[in-house]
Amino acid sequence: MRTLVCVILLALALPLAAQEAATPGLVEFTPPPCHDILFNPGMGLYLQYPPLDAKPDEWFMQIADTAYYRLDWAEVNPEPGKYTFEEYFGPRFDFWVKQCGKRVAFRVMCQSMHSRGQVTPQWAFDQGVPGVPHTALNGKEQTDPVFWDDRYLDVQCEFIRKLGEYLDGKPGLEFVDIGSIGEWGEMHLARWTPQQLAETGYTEAKYVAAYRRVIDAHVQAFPHTRIFLNVGGRNHLTINDYAAIKGVHFRQDGLNPAGASYDCGEWLYKPYARRGVICNFEFHSGYDEMLKKNWDVKTTIEKGLSAPISYLNTNLFGGGSIRQAPAEAQELLRDAARRVGYRFVLASLKHPAQLRLYATQTARLPLFAIWRNDGVAPCYGSYALQWSLVGPDGKPVVEQTEYPPTPTTQWWPGEEQPVAAVLRVPAGLPAGDYQLRVAMLDPEAKRTIRLALPGQDADGAYPLVKLTGVASAATNATVHEDGFEQEPVGWNAVEGMNASLSTDGPKSGASCLLVEGATAKSWNYAQTRLKATAVPFGLYRLSAWMLIEQTNDQRRAPFLKLATNAADGKWIANFSTNPYDLKQTGTWQRLERTAELPANAATLDIAIEKGDNSTPIALRLRLDDVKLELLEAP
Repeated sequence: MRTLVCVILLALALPLAAQEAATPGLVEFTPPPCHDILFNPGMGLYLQYPPLDAKPDEWFMQIADTAYYRLDWAEVNPEPGKYTFEEYFGPRFDFWVKQCGKRVAFRVMCQSMHSRGQVTPQWAFDQGVPGVPHTALNGKEQTDPVFWDDRYLDVQCEFIRKLGEYLDGKPGLEFVDIGSIGEWGEMHLARWTPQQLAETGYTEAKYVAAYRRVIDAHVQAFPHTRIFLNVGGRNHLTINDYAAIKGVHFRQDGLNPAGASYDCGEWLYKPYARRGVICNFEFHSGYDEMLKKNWDVKTTIEKGLSAPISYLNTNLFGGGSIRQAPAEAQELLRDAARRVGYRFVLASLKHPAQLRLYATQTARLPLFAIWRNDGVAPCYGSYALQWSLVGPDGKPVVEQTEYPPTPTTQWWPGEEQPVAAVLRVPAGLPAGDYQLRVAMLDPEAKRTIRLALPGQDADGAYPLVKLTGVASAATNATVHEDGFEQEPVGWNAVEGMNASLSTDGPKSGASCLLVEGATAKSWNYAQTRLKATAVPFGLYRLSAWMLIEQTNDQRRAPFLKLATNAADGKWIANFSTNPYDLKQTGTWQRLERTAELPANAATLDIAIEKGDNSTPIALRLRLDDVKLELLEAP
């Protein structure tokens, strides 16, 4: 039967290097390099109009996990109130999501010079939406809507609402682009003449207001879906910022050897990526066109990856042409797929050389891990780590989830993240070889996150090291016990207080400790330094009985504190018991605290605490049956 035990995240006061130095007998494990492409949530390369007969073993299926399509509004809303969503989206979800196990993304456009016919449906103009004529690339005339007119916005926002009813939350939907305004929905009005802008009442304020309205419509229609806005230049920062505060993300086309259009990777993506905005690039031109322009494809990709992008369109090749991509282009995109987004690497792991096992006592296994994000972008999911031990019989004996002290959303690219943990290994395990594994989890989605480690198993975990479990003698014991039966009391009272033995009404035995007086500038009333040496990573329990006879402060209840100190005498951390209940003054009450000591703990103090170092307090209390027990040790 699988035994679930706690993996306790250490509350350590020193940097990881100092903790390691204070922990004897550690060995270091460095995982071998891993060059796998990681398909993870919220990141990756995506395919532009990929063929619906793609085979799993085709090269492009190995580098991208999302199929991306753009369509005209008229294709799925040909008549007022008629929506052909299932006819268009259904086959793509069936193939890519159900058959291939991949994801899909879409943009619905309202103006596109590449479209063969009308992009915005004719019925919208028949109902009074104003339009202007433009010539498409095929030479045919198109009518495009006046995007800043309320009549257009009314019907477009209703369409967005209906689109959200169908698509939002659909399994496999990765993201949706905002395509409601501008050529291809990309925040520019390439074919609009100055006369057309003037005649239709264009102003910058109307343009911004129209964008804010369609942004709001998408946010309301797609509460469970990532939404991307194609960003413009600095003059549209107001629109971009509004999108960001609404939870919308950024994308931009135009990636070339000089960078993306408007240099948005520098002035826009870098600051907003740390605000939780996911960034996305698309190439300016196809592969052959770039070669004709003498644009170096490798330089272009490197420039794109110098920005914190989580997604990159593979539109160097569109549709079935990706099958004919030359080998050098394939390798460039493979390399980009390995680097785009976040990529978590376990840089090193320090652990004890042996695993001590006890017949009747829980063992403790300290671990010091260094993680690093080798991707180019932040991670936008808060993930957990799951450490596990697999026993000689191949079954897990320890398996528990914990959360890193620095959340994975702050594992910035290139920075090392120290994570220390202690695994509590149950008593009674047999000696032998144990396999240490690690997995990263999205607990709410109940899925594992792929790491840059070799050997992921069927459960999504990665094997790390083998530890030899050795039978050991028990270490748990009472390390300090004081019933206050004889002099000297061994407790030092602060100025204004007195500590002495009293035979009046002890909790047990013949006497107890009496502490009485008045003090102001002190954190405690009395304390004692223990003779027992602290056990680093040891799990202790401090308990005692206290009785308050009198106090002039009903707000600050006394409690006990276990203080840990380093070998040089410097204080490290405190562990406090529950406070005395002043509503029941005059009764004996049990105070208790379980404490996990830090790696560099050397000496221990027990103190009767005020909880305040400036308030004058006068009181009379009794203390009895103080006990400190070592429950578990490494």
